[in-house]
Amino acid sequence: MKTIAQSFAMALLLSTAAFADNIVITSTKSVSPMVTTNSYKVAVFPSSTNGSKLHVIVERQPGQSMTIFLKDARGNALGQQRVGKSQGTFRFQFDLAELQDGNYRVEVVSGNDVALYPVTLKTQPSVARTLIVN
Repeated sequence: MKTIAQSFAMALLLSTAAFADNIVITSTKSVSPMVTTNSYKVAVFPSSTNGSKLHVIVERQPGQSMTIFLKDARGNALGQQRVGKSQGTFRFQFDLAELQDGNYRVEVVSGNDVALYPVTLKTQPSVARTLIVN
């Protein structure tokens, strides 16, 4: 439990750095981005070094299968990660580089426990700077 909290805190600190791809991933959730259910704890956050990656960390005891979905605004599954009954704590990432700007969500399902994470993908306009030497 302590390691997920430390990883999450580090991710929050690192997420203040500039994204390399001018892509900003923001959570539209007003509560804490870490959710605790009856069977797991999960954190979802953007990468601080590659703006098109979305990290997912799950802390749990083995025992029940789990599926993590990346869905569009209409609920269509764009990606998924299945986790077997015997796997405990794990981490992985979704690559959002090929997705259009818009609203998405990460859905974590394990038995009756479901956690939803709304995510907004927005490309920031790049600012060009010109230097002229007279």
